[in-house]
Amino acid sequence: MTRSRKIRLTAAAAVLATLAAGTATTANARPESVKKTTACGALFDDFNYSSRTDPNFTGHDWSVRTGAGGPGIPNTWTAANVSFPTVDGQKSLQLRATTDGTTGGTTQAQVQQNRLRFFEGTYATRFKFSDTPVSGNDGDRVNQTFYTISPLDYDWEPTYSELDISEYLPNGGWGETGPVNFLTSWNTYQVDPFDGWRKTTVRNFSHAGWHTLVAVVAGGHVKYYIDGTLAADHTTDDAGHNVYPRRPMTLNYNQWFIDLSGHTGGASSYVQSADWVYYAKNETLTPAQITTRVNNFRSAGTTHQDNISC
Repeated sequence: MTRSRKIRLTAAAAVLATLAAGTATTANARPESVKKTTACGALFDDFNYSSRTDPNFTGHDWSVRTGAGGPGIPNTWTAANVSFPTVDGQKSLQLRATTDGTTGGTTQAQVQQNRLRFFEGTYATRFKFSDTPVSGNDGDRVNQTFYTISPLDYDWEPTYSELDISEYLPNGGWGETGPVNFLTSWNTYQVDPFDGWRKTTVRNFSHAGWHTLVAVVAGGHVKYYIDGTLAADHTTDDAGHNVYPRRPMTLNYNQWFIDLSGHTGGASSYVQSADWVYYAKNETLTPAQITTRVNNFRSAGTTHQDNISC
C-alpha cells in the first residue's frame, strides 16, 4: 500500500468513527485551577497526567484510539500503548508501537483531540523522535507522527483538509531507504483506486531527539518550521491544486508501522514522546513567540488551558 493510500483510507475514517461513537464533547469540565496567561483562542497542554484514564485527560477532550482500521497494520490500536512518563526531566505523552513481525503480535498507538475545531492559526509541539527501538531488533518501518485531519465525506470532497506536520520514518519506507521526515499538505483524494492531490517536502536525514515542530496556517500558506528554521512553505501542489486547509480538523499524534517487511526476529518496541502542545487560533506566531508563551505557562504553573471557543 502506498504512503498516500494508507492515510486516506484510515485516518479520516478514524475521525468519523470516534465522533460517531460519541467521544467528542461540547462542554468539558476543567477540574484543576487554570491561570490564563494569554488571550482567548488557544490550547496549551503540558501532558501532566497520571495515566490515560486520568479524568483530567479525558475531560480535556483527549481520547485514546482503540477502534478498527489503519493506518498501518489494521485493527491493532491499543490503549495500553499510551502513557505519561517523565522523559528527560519532563512529564510527557508517550506512544509505543510494538511488533513481532505478525499482525497478531503488533500494537500501535493514537491519541487525538476529539472535536473538529482546529483551522487557521499556529500549531506547535515539542516532540522526541527515535531512530532505534527501546527493545528488540531495529529495522521496522515505523512512522512517528503529529498531524491534523478532517473527515473525507466522499471521493474528491473539495473541503477535505489534512496537514502532516511531521511523519518521521527512521528506517525509511515509501521509496526512501534511510531516515526521512515527510511534511505534507493535502487537498483531497479518491479512495479506490487511490488517487490524491498533495504537496510534500522530504527531509532525508536523522531527526532523532527533541525538536520543536511548528505549522503556521495563514494567508493561503502553510509554513512548517523545525527548531525555528523554515522547512517548507506550501500553497499548491505541482499541478496547481490548493493545499491550504478548507475546514476545521482534529489534532492527533500516532505511531504505527507502514508494513512489517523490515522486521527480523522476536519483538521490537519503539516510542515517541511529546513534551507539550500549543495551538493559537487565528494567530501567526514565530517559533520564538511560541517558546515565550510556553515558558510563561510553565512559569505560572499552568499545565492546561483551553479557551479556543471564547
